[in-house]
Amino acid sequence: MKYTELHRLIKRNGWKFLYAEGSHYFYEKDGKISPPIPYHGAKEIGEGLRKKIIREMDLK
Repeated sequence: MKYTELHRLIKRNGWKFLYAEGSHYFYEKDGKISPPIPYHGAKEIGEGLRKKIIREMDLK
């Protein structure tokens, strides 16, 4: 999965972009702020990091 695909998945699950610090994006949903989500465009995201983000943000 590429970083752009992960960010699309996050938005489809109702998370709204809040702000960015460097190459890390933060999202908000129901008053909860996401952990920092790295953004490196078309590069592939590591499998372990992808699973951790999906689990922490309860993405479907």
